[in-house]
Amino acid sequence: MKEYEIVAKFCNACAGSSRPQTFFEEAELDSTDDFVRMKHGKDFDKFTKETLPDGRVLYQFDNGSVMYSYEFTEL
Repeated sequence: MKEYEIVAKFCNACAGSSRPQTFFEEAELDSTDDFVRMKHGKDFDKFTKETLPDGRVLYQFDNGSVMYSYEFTEL
């Protein structure tokens, strides 16, 4: 298991919000995929996954009205 800092951002354009709500969390995980899959179930396949040059892992999904972003940094 690895320990991660997780930065989660949610923006709901339907509610008129132009700024994302941002949440911070630390967790020990076997898989970052499993964390996002647990949160979004059937929509998991719509997320894009990118590993950034500094090692952070970024998941993003935007359906036009709601945007989700999860950034995992290994501690």
